Amino acid sequence: MSLNFGEGVDRVRIRVLTENTTDITLLTDEKFRDKVQQPGASTLLCMAEHGLALLFEVTKNSSTHTFLMDAGGLIGSIANNMKFLQVDSKKIEKFILSHGHFDHFGGLNHIINQFSTGTEIITSQNAFLPKWALTGDLSGKQIQLDKEKLEQLQREQKIRQLPGINRALFDEQIKNNNLKLIETNKPVQLAPGVWTSGEIETSIKEELTAGLYVQKNGEILFDDFRDEISVIINVKNRGLVILTGCGHTGIMNTVKMAQKLSGIDRVYALIGGYHMNWASEEQIKRTIDFLKKLKAKVLCAMHCSGFRFTARMMNEIPEAAVQGIVGTVFNL
Repeated sequence: MSLNFGEGVDRVRIRVLTENTTDITLLTDEKFRDKVQQPGASTLLCMAEHGLALLFEVTKNSSTHTFLMDAGGLIGSIANNMKFLQVDSKKIEKFILSHGHFDHFGGLNHIINQFSTGTEIITSQNAFLPKWALTGDLSGKQIQLDKEKLEQLQREQKIRQLPGINRALFDEQIKNNNLKLIETNKPVQLAPGVWTSGEIETSIKEELTAGLYVQKNGEILFDDFRDEISVIINVKNRGLVILTGCGHTGIMNTVKMAQKLSGIDRVYALIGGYHMNWASEEQIKRTIDFLKKLKAKVLCAMHCSGFRFTARMMNEIPEAAVQGIVGTVFNL
């Protein structure tokens, strides 16, 4: 399936509102000065937490649309950071939830009452399913769960149910604030040249994050992340800007899906969570080699991407790899 991305937007501006790190001393890398600006002292009063939220604005023919992808974690750092970064929540036209994990929907309760009437909330039909995760030394491992094994792991406190979206409260907030819920597994057009991916095809099964589970019809099954979506932006004469929440479906699968949907091979920037914290050395090498071949201008792995992977990417693809923290701005 190929979607209509047209000739693309003139430019896109992305600001990191929530991420795992704040740093007022991080300097803007000279080679990225026209594309990536680090925040400096502007984030002195901002908070970091395990989570991600990206505000992005797309402009075409002097018309600008503002969107928010994810809302960070349960602490609600996004509300604090929006205040000190002077973000006007009333300008946000659509909110996109990349998937149903608490470090991406957690802050929504803190800001949903600030959205304008008619703001669209876009999420997958599977985002509301209960999620589980192996913990401790089993994190990132692949274990087949039957009833007996699940009970054993629960006794040993090696598996836990993750905080989930309170569907009743969520629906009440949508109704009380006159918002519009779009609950779909299909791509959604956000603006001309800008789409969500819908369900991401996973032809490379090895990329799926292990150790995470989803509960369906009373069974706890390995999560194949049918709720995860990315954002795909065609920037005129430059290529695709791809925004990822966690990348649980895999960075290679995500990029290939964006290329398939858009019919555009050239990737300009890949920004967001790459979820490589639990990755093997083999998987890290395979992903780095893939990214080298992309020849993207900006590669920013944040949040759940992992120190080992991020360090390798910064060292092996220095011409494109850049840090992203609370307040980082991308002008693409």
